[in-house]
Amino acid sequence: MEGVTRSLGASLFIASIAISSHNHPLGLVSGCLVVIAAAASYLTRASGESLSGSLPEDGTEEEGHHSTKASHIHEQARRSIGALTFSAILIYLALAFPGHFIRRITSSTPSHPSFSSLSSLLLSHQAECRRPPLPLPDSRSNTRTYHEFDDVLLIVFFSHARYNGNLDSYREVYGEWFPNIIFIGPASREDKGFAHSYDVLVDSYQSDENLTDHKNYKMAGRMAHHMLYTALSAHPCYKGYLWAPFDTLLNIPRLQQFDQDLFWYHSPWAQYVYNPALGDEEENGNKTRHPPPLNVSPDPEVDWTETWRGWGPDWWCGDPHVGLGVCMKAFRKVPIYMRERMANGYTNGETRLVGGSADTIYIPGRYRDEFLDVLGLFLETDCFLEIATPTAVHLVAPPTEPILFVDHWWIWYPPFNAAFVRQKWTEGFEVDTMHTFHWGEKGDDGVWVTHPENIRDVRAMQKESALRQKVKLG
Repeated sequence: MEGVTRSLGASLFIASIAISSHNHPLGLVSGCLVVIAAAASYLTRASGESLSGSLPEDGTEEEGHHSTKASHIHEQARRSIGALTFSAILIYLALAFPGHFIRRITSSTPSHPSFSSLSSLLLSHQAECRRPPLPLPDSRSNTRTYHEFDDVLLIVFFSHARYNGNLDSYREVYGEWFPNIIFIGPASREDKGFAHSYDVLVDSYQSDENLTDHKNYKMAGRMAHHMLYTALSAHPCYKGYLWAPFDTLLNIPRLQQFDQDLFWYHSPWAQYVYNPALGDEEENGNKTRHPPPLNVSPDPEVDWTETWRGWGPDWWCGDPHVGLGVCMKAFRKVPIYMRERMANGYTNGETRLVGGSADTIYIPGRYRDEFLDVLGLFLETDCFLEIATPTAVHLVAPPTEPILFVDHWWIWYPPFNAAFVRQKWTEGFEVDTMHTFHWGEKGDDGVWVTHPENIRDVRAMQKESALRQKVKLG
């Protein structure tokens, strides 16, 4: 009896500590609840037997009746305790893991998930999720007053090793709002010597470039989604991941209004994030007040290589090296429920891929593992960055949850600075992000040199945007 009582007390203590923590270790708490149920049931039964045994052996019929009634009451108590404990376990699972259990029920997940997915689900909560250290730690941790993106990892990629002033300028400006930034590129940083040689996470996968043949156009960033895969794999435990190249301008007062539990992308099926500078709800919903969304592919079962005229005239659809035919090899390996969900939820029941700029994508941390699984399938082929990544987003994002529309502008003409943002404001548009943005210019020696006025102007533009959005920047 004493041992059972001690077990009950210890289990109550451990369970209360575990549940009050933010980690909710599944195995530990569930085990404690089972022990509590068993101990409580045993003690209830023991007390019932003790009560029955205390009656006189020559008890009257009335005393026997009371004994039977007492046993019945204790039996009911044991059953009630068992039911309450089982209910407590279910409630605990629902509260502790809504991102896993509820989402999997509402997103048409297969009825027979793999053993590996179940085991990873259980093991992921056995211990505290610890973030690996970043190559460049937050230099403003003691003075930071802005905290909107404290749980977001900003992944900044370089298709070419053009670090020079670009990396320092980017960190100087956006480090004010993002305490967690990782830079990733095809080579180590040599422009500032050994002390900074580890500033960049190196990923050189298919980063070679050859632009001489428009029928086999090898851009250095064609497989940049390998960098995204590398960064996501190496850095778990964030609420979300914002992916952007170093030459994309971010409008912080706009992005801080986006829900960090949802995907962000300029999808044609996305939901606009209300913008007070555009006017009322009707004006916000007016498609002509927003930049164009991504493209939906033609029928991917058709061989578009026969009529493909090369990069420029026809872009990516018919490219025999990185286009639809290549990407479909990966797409067919995606779980059928994801493909059907994408078709039924986004592309009118037809099998289609999607493509567009991959210069601003936000991935919620709760979908990190699924996104990695799908993106990995595309990386087994040479599928182009701007097909693989947007398609992966729409395969993973359940249509029951909105994707948030990013007003992203892709430009190839000047001004390549904050003046473009103000220009669009004057025209009645918004700029959440833009590419291409230049921190400076490339000199005759090939080194990119920052123009200090660009840094000052980006900061000034952020303050102007905060006034337009009626928000604070810290």
